[in-house]
Amino acid sequence: MPVIVNLPENGLRLRFDAPEQRLRLIEIVELDKDRFNVKNELLILPNDGLPARPALHYRRVYQLFGASYPGEYISSGDGSGQGLYVVSYPGIALSFPLAQSIFSPDIDHAKMLSSSASSVAAIAIFEGKSWPEARKDLFTRRSAFPRSLGTVFRHKEGMPDEIELVRVLEAGRLELVRRNASSVKITLHETTPQDLITDLGPPDAIYKRPTDMTEAPQRPNRTTRRRSSNAVPRGSYGSTPSSVSSTNTDTYDADFEEDDAIDGPDVIRAEDQYYCYYNHGFDVLLSSTTTSTPAASNASSSKSRVVRIVLHGNVPGSYPFNRHRRCQWIVEYVKTQHQPVTSESKFKDVHGRLLTAFKGVWPEKEMKEGMVLVRDWNGDSPSGSAVLIGEESDEEEEEPFDRNKEQWLKNTRLYKFPGLMMEVMHNGAISALTVY
Repeated sequence: MPVIVNLPENGLRLRFDAPEQRLRLIEIVELDKDRFNVKNELLILPNDGLPARPALHYRRVYQLFGASYPGEYISSGDGSGQGLYVVSYPGIALSFPLAQSIFSPDIDHAKMLSSSASSVAAIAIFEGKSWPEARKDLFTRRSAFPRSLGTVFRHKEGMPDEIELVRVLEAGRLELVRRNASSVKITLHETTPQDLITDLGPPDAIYKRPTDMTEAPQRPNRTTRRRSSNAVPRGSYGSTPSSVSSTNTDTYDADFEEDDAIDGPDVIRAEDQYYCYYNHGFDVLLSSTTTSTPAASNASSSKSRVVRIVLHGNVPGSYPFNRHRRCQWIVEYVKTQHQPVTSESKFKDVHGRLLTAFKGVWPEKEMKEGMVLVRDWNGDSPSGSAVLIGEESDEEEEEPFDRNKEQWLKNTRLYKFPGLMMEVMHNGAISALTVY
């Protein structure tokens, strides 16, 4: 469904498509709430209407935009005898209230609108030649422009092309499809930071995951590492990835019980850090690892590699909303006879297919029941998340509903599959996909 943003103080309503979250339609619903210019001229002149309620008549529209083809009359359908006559130009449409008794297809619209003294009630701004043509696929067609204006004007020399789709392949491989340039290939445990910077440019932020340097070089326990992650200062927007700040814990550890089973018991982490690409819509976790053998005892000789990637959905109502641009993805290697598993899928529609695809490969309990995360913007909980596998959390009903406390977000669930982890909201939307 389109995402609608109302700006009543400015008399505007903005409509974005859901998959890419591009602004597709600007509606001016109250012309007197702001001042609008067209070709460096005021849209509504001071003497074009009453001082208390400025009005935009067809004569002024004709002066600014010129001649137009006949528009379309849309009846209100409520028996009031009123309707709207929509005059369309390339990229803009203007709606004039008009009584059904006045409308006649035999009279040219210029004469009809000027004689009725009707003024514009609303204006629509869109991409297209005309409103009847554009509205057919306004929210689904591929835009002629990139999402980021920076790639158009090239303010930065060699600015990398934006990522339009991430294809998740087998064996920890990902393909990042770009709009104009060739695709970028990422392989977990092989791709280096230099590779990322070469293909994607420098990250928007780098976050070093805290470690306890006073301990011997061994794998810290979960309690120690979670407490260390909680020491991250809150409110540092743009400096920490959502996988850390959204739960006040580092989900790299908190979301997994069998870390040793994934990485092996003899792995030593020298330094982990996130490369946060907010404009591309994902965070990349890099880790320097060596095996605990005499030949590789020197951690400084190890090289940092990509170990996992968090792809963000930027779903309205989710905790990390508006931190990352929406990242669209598709899981290529899950073979089903139905539609593929994508960022647009409802989890309930693909959950059964994922269970079938990985049956006997991964513990069914983790895939079926999920792990509960309590989202709390204040981060007052010592652990930052209530982790109760297979149990419902009642924390969201403990206090009366109060948006001022910013504790109204509903809990999410983390479902783990081989190489994949999905964070699912209460409405079934997949707000984040972690590939590990």
